[in-house]
Amino acid sequence: MKQCYPSVPSFLGLAILLFYLPSQLNAQCLCENGNVPQTITYQQTRNIRPIDDSTNFDIMQFNPDMGQLVCANVFSYITGVVRMRLENDEIYPVSYRINYQRTDQISGPGLTPPISSNFTKNYGPYNLAASDGSYFSGPDFVAIGPDTVLKAKYLSRNVTGSLVPFLGYGTVRYNYKVSGRTTVTGSINYIFSVSSQDFVTIGITYSFCPTGLLGTDIKDFAASRKTNEDVQLSWTTVNETKGNQYEIELSKTGSDFETVAKIAANTATGSTASKYEVPYHLTQPGSGYMYFRIKQTTTAGKVSHTPIRSVVFEANKTGFSIYPNPTRTKVQMQFDEAVNGNFNIDIVNIAGQIVHSRQLTLKENISFSFNLPAAPPAGVYYLRAKEVNGSRTFSGKLIIQAN
Repeated sequence: MKQCYPSVPSFLGLAILLFYLPSQLNAQCLCENGNVPQTITYQQTRNIRPIDDSTNFDIMQFNPDMGQLVCANVFSYITGVVRMRLENDEIYPVSYRINYQRTDQISGPGLTPPISSNFTKNYGPYNLAASDGSYFSGPDFVAIGPDTVLKAKYLSRNVTGSLVPFLGYGTVRYNYKVSGRTTVTGSINYIFSVSSQDFVTIGITYSFCPTGLLGTDIKDFAASRKTNEDVQLSWTTVNETKGNQYEIELSKTGSDFETVAKIAANTATGSTASKYEVPYHLTQPGSGYMYFRIKQTTTAGKVSHTPIRSVVFEANKTGFSIYPNPTRTKVQMQFDEAVNGNFNIDIVNIAGQIVHSRQLTLKENISFSFNLPAAPPAGVYYLRAKEVNGSRTFSGKLIIQAN
């Protein structure tokens, strides 16, 4: 009787690559001044076994401190290798044909509908002798492959609308799913098996406009939620001029900003430095993420923006802080209320590379501390605590100081 063994791909290995690449940009993917944005790409490549038909890829989000994200290109490369074995189980010769079909699909943020590829290939005819009673050898048997049915098949979509899911210090999840069927014609008595091994890369190329004067004229821009209707904004300046103007810009998408308040320079007599502490009251209670930045316009008409700062408005959100900060090797996390669960702890540099990683279990913990085995180079980092089997993520800026 007919025996058919279908095959579905899955993941064996994992590689995470981070690099800068040039990319094809459309007219919508430009900086406000018309310049071509810079790009940074995060991707994962996996070798898929024949037992899984659906696997998730977790790709790093865009760090908003690097600048303004203007578009995200989600892409995938798929290579599929197929092997088949066909044995005639009739007492007379039979000519067989095989029809192989598959659909590869990528779904996730920005991919509505999902991106997909359909593939069909016919094999044969295979003129097999009458069964000799010895399976998987002889003139009544044929082995097919390995046959590369997909070779670096490229799928992609450029996202220029709501970029909220791509912004942050965690990851964005995509799902790869392959489905298919194989039909054998010629007789009803045969033994058949098909297996496939796939190599899949999924990644995101972020196009962004880097921050202008951060670290020179505008420093230490921060935004924090006070209530569901109030946000505290703060920054400092050097080389301040009396005629400078500042605008608070707000976005709910992370890409389309509007001016919600204007502030004149508050220079003190005999000083070229200023510190700004500005409360901002929302017209209605906040929901989800909101994004803030400061626009500076000098008396000469030069315009610069700070990095984007995100503020999350969530009910019953536990507060989180890091100290001492700055530090060298000792890190302590402080929560506003007791926390339970298993967490992955990552320390990430400004380029999105993980420089230290560990796991911890919290049991009604208010705080947790640990020492780094070696101090990373001095600079700004981000500490991220992500729940292993849940949706909670705590993150904050960590400054590593020099010796």
